[in-house]
Amino acid sequence: MPVATDTNADLDTSLQWLLPNQHGDPVTCLQRIRMICLSNPDLFSTLLTVVATHQGVPRERLAAAVQQFRPDLRSFSQEDVVSLFNGLWNGGRSGFDSVLRTRKSGERKASAMPFLRPD
Repeated sequence: MPVATDTNADLDTSLQWLLPNQHGDPVTCLQRIRMICLSNPDLFSTLLTVVATHQGVPRERLAAAVQQFRPDLRSFSQEDVVSLFNGLWNGGRSGFDSVLRTRKSGERKASAMPFLRPD
């Protein structure tokens, strides 16, 4: 049985982008994210696949990329989509669902204290 090594030398170069902390070429990443978004009808599966396969890309950039290709995320702010990624990554399905429930409307309610402004 073959034993896995700690070096990337044995890994096929076409799969190195899957390794943790790999940023990759922005154009190539955007093409892969587009393919993932168009091939997954479920939002949870899409975001999970994107964040799992692009761990080295900042979540703000992932959010911006995913919003381009998912019409169901266009009403969300970039901060909301980053929160979905964080909820999914840290809390799995339940974390994702709880963030989605709180951000679903896309509108921020006015503060009861007028001196506190939502940013």
